[in-house]
This record gives sequence, C-alpha cells and structure tokens, in this order.
Amino acid sequence: MSRRKPTARPSHLSFPSIDVSRRGFLGGAAALGGTALLAACGGGGGASGSSPTKVDTSKIDPGAGKALQGIFGPGGKAGGSGVTLSAGMLLAMTGQGSFFGKVMSQGAKLAAAQIKAADGITYDIHIGDHKSGDVPAALSSTRQLVTQNKIKVLQTSYGAPSEAIVPLIGQNKLLSFNGGGSSPGQVGKPFLWQTRMIFGDDPCPGALAWIAKTFPKARKLAIIGTQENGVTGAKTIAPAAWKRLTGGSVVANEQHDVGATDFSSIVARIKSARPDAILTFSFGDDVGYLVKQLREANVKVPIMGIEFTGQAAKVAGAAYDTYTFATDFYDPKNPNPWNKVFVDGHKKMFGEDPEYYGANYYEEVFFVWELVRRVLADGGDATDTTTLQKALVANPKFKSLYGGDASAPGEVEFSTADHTISKPMGVFKVVGGQPVKIADIVKLASGADPAKTLV
Repeated sequence: MSRRKPTARPSHLSFPSIDVSRRGFLGGAAALGGTALLAACGGGGGASGSSPTKVDTSKIDPGAGKALQGIFGPGGKAGGSGVTLSAGMLLAMTGQGSFFGKVMSQGAKLAAAQIKAADGITYDIHIGDHKSGDVPAALSSTRQLVTQNKIKVLQTSYGAPSEAIVPLIGQNKLLSFNGGGSSPGQVGKPFLWQTRMIFGDDPCPGALAWIAKTFPKARKLAIIGTQENGVTGAKTIAPAAWKRLTGGSVVANEQHDVGATDFSSIVARIKSARPDAILTFSFGDDVGYLVKQLREANVKVPIMGIEFTGQAAKVAGAAYDTYTFATDFYDPKNPNPWNKVFVDGHKKMFGEDPEYYGANYYEEVFFVWELVRRVLADGGDATDTTTLQKALVANPKFKSLYGGDASAPGEVEFSTADHTISKPMGVFKVVGGQPVKIADIVKLASGADPAKTLV
C-alpha cells in the first residue's frame, strides 16, 4: 500500500473489506475455560510497554481445541505448550481505518485463544497503532514493540506503514506477516511475508478478462484509484491487459485522496470520457461513496473493483448491487472443517460472522503455530525467528481457511523467492449487499495472455 494523510485509510488489502493494509487487533491467548494475557498498547500512538491485560476467554468452545488437534496435530510438547512468543500487531486502531484494526485484532485474538485451548503455544499479543496509515506513528510503535515488549513476531497492516518499517523488521529479525496491505514495496523483504495477494496487481488481469468476456463490445476503459494501493495495476498492468484483451484504450485514469467522500469532480470527468467500463482500485468506504455517486449521476456502465467490505456496501446502499469485484475472497460459508471452527468461534466470542481481514490475521497466528510445531519436531529452538523462517522456506505450504471442502482445509503456498502468497481468487457480484462468486481467476504469469486468467 502506499501513503496517506493522517485521515487516510489503510493501504490495501484487497477485498472483502479490502485494503492492502488493514487494521488492528486486540488479541490475546486464552487457556481453555480460563483467561489469557494480552498486552494492549496505550491509546493513541502505539505500543506503550503496558502491563498485560486479562482477556475473557469464557466463550471459547472446549470442543474447538479437540477439533484443531484433529486438523493440526496433538497439543502438549509436540504442540508447543511450553513455548511462549511475544507477538506484536501494527494496526489502525484509531482513525478512519479503525474498523480494520478491530476485525484484524479480533481474528488474531481468537486464534491465540483457540491455539491455547488446543494445548498449543502461548501467543502474547501487544498492539501498536499506526493511526490508519501514519508513517511516523508506525515507526514509533514498532520501535516500542521491539524495545519494550520484546516481540519476535509481527502482524503488520497497510502499505505505507509496512514499507516504512521494513528496515526495523530486518534488523530485529521479526518474523512478520501482512494480510491487509500487501504492496510491491514489501515484496521480497527479509523476514516479511505477504498473506494476501498483491492488492490490485494480482486480480487486475482476471477482472479485466471477465469484463472483456462478459461485455464483448467494451473498448473504452476508465480507471479510478489512489496513490496508496494498486498504483502499478492502475498505471501499467490494467492498460496493457485491456489493450491485449480488447484492442481498446484507457480513456480516463483518475486518482483521489484516501478517505474521500465527495467524488463529484471525478464523476463528471468519467461521464465526459464516456467509458464502456470502469475499473477502480479504491478501497474501504471510498468504494461505496464512489459507486453510489456514479450511479446517482446515471453512469450505467459496469463497475469492477478490487475489494469488498460490508461497510462500503452500507454506504452505497442499493447501488452496490450493480458492483462487481475481483480478489482473493474469504467466504465464511466455506464448509472446510477449519473454517467452521473459525466461524463458530468468532460468532461465540464476538457475536458476528468474521470477514476477510479477520480471517487473514487469524490464519497468520496459525501459520506461526505450525512453524513452531515443525521446529520442535526437528529438535530446534521454536523461539528463534531465523529457525522459524527456515522452516517456512523448507516447506512453504500451509493449511488455509480459503479453498478446501467439507472434508479438508484448503492450502496456500508462499513464494520463497519474493515472499508473496498464492491463494484462490475470484470475480464476485454483490447481491442484496452480499458477495456471490461468479467466476474463478488465477494469477497471471509473466508475459501470459490475460484471457488465460479466467478458469
């Protein structure tokens, strides 16, 4: 993701609430039937070295631990029950992106509690606030997480803040994951791994291939985005893919500030350009305002985005039922057995279904647990991050909430070359405010025909 003003939103994560850099977390590990300790950052600026805060884990289903042991393996010594990791989260706990901080932290909090219930590791969480994309706040919070909370693992979010802390991640050997704001500036960096597809760039060719196939007469494309996320997609990938797919051209390429709510000037220019289709790399609530105002201005052409969030759907209202998007989408209705444990646990702990970002940050904690299990099985030090990362490189495949079926979890795989990830992607339409998948797409290989991205 890229940068923003103090009020700007997260860099993207890419979908179902997508942002390539999304928000926060409150988490904590919980013992079965007891309470867990969660280090919470002081309000306002980031990790403050505060005392651990007790987190109520009474809503953790005792059956979740057994179910997870059946999926991941036994607890106890093999499961790392004697291992404690100090972990940090760099999230948008305040500011316009606080929704992301909430759902991301909920996902990690639930994961830590369920793993403890499965007689696994103790995952102590400390939260730093980058204030919805403020780089100085991100740097300060990360330094405090390292020096005061002695973290070894980090879950970060947003593009700009995450890119800014890359040197700190490498210097301190923080095993780090970003499931919200994957961006090109984070690719291939030491100890930093992306757990979502690169926002905008990866789904863009598939999104355009779907438009070209569904609307074969479309030739003129308008692009709308920000300097925060999907910049390469907007400036390079989309124009090249569109020309190859249709022989057409980009007739408008507009940019707006992150957090914008008034799109009247952009809408006027889009109408004047008379495109046959619109591709937007906007994210968060911005997409809702954009779609609503385009439709209110009687712009009737297809609108394709790169993410979906329930909040944006509320902003747009009925207009969102004319919106489609392409991304690595999380489906809470996926019947895979691990996803059922996640969804049931999330409902019991937070009283609501999980969404995309929460799912990503939940998964990341389990990735760490799996790495601990692998290192322990080899007789290594499961608290040494270099050793943990070597275990990841040796076997970059992990169980996933994405994909799979009623009999088994899905699977994702990291690229050990550039530290990105491969996940199932799709094109979705919005029906009654909810996403419905209408096509599967895959990542485009270098130099490949974008039409081949449609499965």
